[in-house]
Amino acid sequence: MILRARAESLEGLSRLPLPFPCPFTLPAWMASWRDVFSPKEDFWVRSFYAGKELLGAAALRIEGGRGLLAGDPEVCDHLDLLPAPGRERLFARSVLETLAAEGIGGLDLFALRPDAAVLTALVPAAQEAGLEVEIRERALLFAMDLPARWEDYLARLSPKERHEVRRKLRRLEERGFAPFELHAGKEEAAAAVEIFFRLFRRGRPEKAAFLTEKTQTFFRLLALRLPEFRLGLVRVDGTPAAAVFCFDYRGTRYLYNSAYDTAFSPLGVGMACKILSIRDALARGLSRYDFLQGKEPYKRRLGGKPVPLFGCRIELGA
Repeated sequence: MILRARAESLEGLSRLPLPFPCPFTLPAWMASWRDVFSPKEDFWVRSFYAGKELLGAAALRIEGGRGLLAGDPEVCDHLDLLPAPGRERLFARSVLETLAAEGIGGLDLFALRPDAAVLTALVPAAQEAGLEVEIRERALLFAMDLPARWEDYLARLSPKERHEVRRKLRRLEERGFAPFELHAGKEEAAAAVEIFFRLFRRGRPEKAAFLTEKTQTFFRLLALRLPEFRLGLVRVDGTPAAAVFCFDYRGTRYLYNSAYDTAFSPLGVGMACKILSIRDALARGLSRYDFLQGKEPYKRRLGGKPVPLFGCRIELGA
C-alpha cells in the first residue's frame, strides 16, 4: 500500500471530510491563533493518504527541528491530530514516516486528553517502531455529562451546593435580574465581545492583566470566525453584570472564559452566570459541559469530574 502526504494550508483543512474533535482543532481556531500570536510562522500542515483514501491530517508548528501542535496550551485547552475514523493506525504510521523523512527530530505534544489520537494511535505506533516515548500528566480539566432535566442536574449536587445554587438564583431574581441572554452569530458577536471585555476589566486586577491587546484581538477573531461562539450574559437592573465566553460544539458547551463586574460581587453574579449557562445548555439539549483547564473549586462543586491532560515526547531519530 502506497502512503503519501500532501502539503495543505490551515484554511484548506476545512475542506477535508474529517471530524475535528474539539473547537481548538478547528481550522478557523488554529488560523486565528496563528494570525495573532505567530503571524510569520510557516506551519507544517499535511493530509495523509493510502492511495486515494484520506487517512487524516496534522497541523504542527516547527521549533528547533521539533514538532508542536498548532496552538498554545495557554489559550488552546486541549489539542490533537485529525485521523479519519477507523484509519487511526495507518494514519499514525504515515505521520511518523513523513516527519522522519522531512527531517523533524521529534515531537513535543501537549494538552492531550486521554482519548486523544496522539495517545491512542500515534504513541502505540511509535512504540511499535522502537521510538523513544515519554508521557507525563501535566494538567487537569473538569467536565460533566448533562442529564435531560434541570432537576436531575440539581439532584446530582451535594445538599449544600444544591441549596447554594438555588439561593444564588433566588437573590438575583429578587434584585431585578433579567433572563439569561445567549448571544450567537456574527451579527451579535462584535458587540457581545466588547461587553465581555468591559466586564473583564471590572473584575479582579490579576485576571484583568490577562486581557492584553493580542488576547483581545484573538478573542474577537474567535467570535467572528467560529459559528460555535456563544456569549452568555446576566444583567442586573438592566446593567451587564457577568458573562461567560463559550463554544457549543458537537453536543458540548465549552466554558472558555468568564468575567463579572466586582460591583455586583455581593450577589454572586459570577457563579450565578455559570450556573445559568449550565441550565441553558441543558435546555438546548446539549449532552456535556466542559469547564476546561484549571483546578478552580467551583468546577468540582458544580458537578465537574477531573480529566487529566497529558504531555507527550516522541524522539523520531531524524
